[in-house]
Amino acid sequence: HKKKLLCVIDDTLIKKIYSQEMQGAGMFYDSKIGKRIMAYKLVACLISDGTFAIPIECSYLFSNEILELIPEKFQSKEDIAKSFINLAIKLFGKERIIVVADGLYATVNLLRWCENNNIAAEMRMHSNRVVLFKGEKVAIRELGNRKRIRPKGLKMARTITAWWHNMELEITIVRRFDKKGRESIIFQVATYKALPHEHALNYKRRWPIEKVIRTSKQHLGLQDCYSTSLKTQHNHVASVFLSYALAQLEMKKCRLKTPEEAIRGFKRKNANILFKRLERLNQSYDCGYA
Repeated sequence: HKKKLLCVIDDTLIKKIYSQEMQGAGMFYDSKIGKRIMAYKLVACLISDGTFAIPIECSYLFSNEILELIPEKFQSKEDIAKSFINLAIKLFGKERIIVVADGLYATVNLLRWCENNNIAAEMRMHSNRVVLFKGEKVAIRELGNRKRIRPKGLKMARTITAWWHNMELEITIVRRFDKKGRESIIFQVATYKALPHEHALNYKRRWPIEKVIRTSKQHLGLQDCYSTSLKTQHNHVASVFLSYALAQLEMKKCRLKTPEEAIRGFKRKNANILFKRLERLNQSYDCGYA
């Protein structure tokens, strides 16, 4: 059996609130504070086995104000995702790759591309999407409320096959409970067949990318580049992600529980040891996953 690796794609805002001259920075809505701010919108891709996570690529989405001026110059989010997926397959093609992304990437364009190229993908799906289920056109939120379909009791997920824009897809209805015990339902869409709990677990395992972004901001200075050059900003992000990858290797080698422990350990080591880690990272890419 091939080892399963997740190719996780997500985006985040790199805040540049007081920026006026940084190339590529634009106005984006920040859901945490409920208003638009000046920022870069970074799209990141990592490979994870569910325990360790290695960032492999990053790119930028630009604001509508910039896209309206020169739309043909920049890649769409789907094109960026496709390039990330192709890179993951190139680097780790001997393993079984499952692409995992949130609902922003569950577009007709990207799902059809995954289906046509036999790429397994698992994404969140908005509840208002209308699918064809057993000859009936119905919003998936209505399907999730039907007694015969909605998971109940000990069952936390149920998967059905439905058609969406002439694509046969697997729709998984997943029950979740918050800290106060309140139940909610989310919907996932997949281009491959699996048991309901596998679909639910594969999407749940996208959490490492949130950890990568949070740790990179808090401990590796992801937002701390003040150059007005977009190229320099990009090189800074790439360096931060390389540092995170080295921290992951240190975690594995020294059996540490968190990347923060590895980062603290790096600060006590000399440069020669870090260069050896770089060489090991190269070998990991040549031979497969670290």
